[in-house]
Amino acid sequence: MAESSNNKRMEKLRKKKINPEVSKPVPDLRTEMGRFIRENNLIFCLECGKCTAVCPMLDFYGEYAYDRSPRGVVERISLYPENIEHEEALWYCLTCKECTFFCPSGINFQDFMIELRELLLQLGHKRYAAFCPVCGSYLMPKKEIEYLQKDSNGKKLGELLAVCPRCKKKNYAETLHRLAPVFKRIIKNA
Repeated sequence: MAESSNNKRMEKLRKKKINPEVSKPVPDLRTEMGRFIRENNLIFCLECGKCTAVCPMLDFYGEYAYDRSPRGVVERISLYPENIEHEEALWYCLTCKECTFFCPSGINFQDFMIELRELLLQLGHKRYAAFCPVCGSYLMPKKEIEYLQKDSNGKKLGELLAVCPRCKKKNYAETLHRLAPVFKRIIKNA
C-alpha cells in the first residue's frame, strides 16, 4: 500500500516537472533561455561583428568557425533555438568578456554563456563539459581544458587544471599537515 502511494506521489511530481530526488521544479530550457536572452540583451544585437573581431577563439583554438563565434551563437539561438542543447559550439566560448566589453549594444555575452551552460548542466547535458575527478564539480568546457593542458608542441603538460580549486586547496592543506611534523623536527634539531 505504501509503495503504491509513493509511486502516485512520484508520478504527480513528474507531471509538475519536479525532480522527485530534490523536489525542485525542473527548469524548462526554452523558457530559461528566453529569460537569459532578455536579461543579457541579446535581442539588441546590431550584427556589427565587433564581438567576433575581438574574440580570442582563433588564437586559442587555431581555427575560426562562425558558428562558434559570439555572433554565430547569438544568431543560432535567436533564429533557430531548436535542439540548442546538443550544440558543441556553445562550449567553445572562453567567457573572457572581450565581446561584452566591445559590444556597442551592451550585450552581456559572457554572462549569457555562463548561465546557459549552468542550465544545460542542470538539465543533464554534460557531454562537452569537464568535471573535477575528485568532487565532480564543473570545471570548464572539455575543449578548453584540452587546450590548456598542452604545450606548444602538443605534449600533455599534466593534470594541473583537471582538479577544481577547492580540491587543490584541500590537497595542499592535507600535504602541509603531513609535512608539518617533519619541519618541526628540522627546526628543533637546527
